[in-house]
Amino acid sequence: VSLTNDYIAQNNQMCMFATLFFGVLDPKNGKLIYINAGHETVFILDRNGIKERLSPTGPAVGLIPEAKFKYEKIQLEQDQILFGFTDGVPDARSSDEERFTKKRLISLLSQPVATAIELMERIGTSLFAHIGKAPQADDITMLTLQRQGPTDG
Repeated sequence: VSLTNDYIAQNNQMCMFATLFFGVLDPKNGKLIYINAGHETVFILDRNGIKERLSPTGPAVGLIPEAKFKYEKIQLEQDQILFGFTDGVPDARSSDEERFTKKRLISLLSQPVATAIELMERIGTSLFAHIGKAPQADDITMLTLQRQGPTDG
């Protein structure tokens, strides 16, 4: 991440940058090591809703030459869900230009949930009902990952 940051920052004629969340999960023990370079908060959910928030650990990539990016470690427990999204989700607009908002997204994440599929259906249903047929100016990207418990056989 540091090398990519320095390359972009030093060769950036157009003043561009990128946010990113990069994580490595060991599926056997649930250890997640991650860097959040200026990206939206990533959430860890359990059956009751939000358990933890993985906030940025460094600036967006390409903004600051020689920026420091620290990594963090967490334990993803059995059946917990990791949920990430781009800023296009809270910024999604209805036909009357009303934004979906982080507040609405966090409200959906705070409700009890059993599976990643259930979570995506809940958010997707609410988000696309809000958008209707309104054109969007940004991508709308969401990612879920659920750590499964041991299986028989």
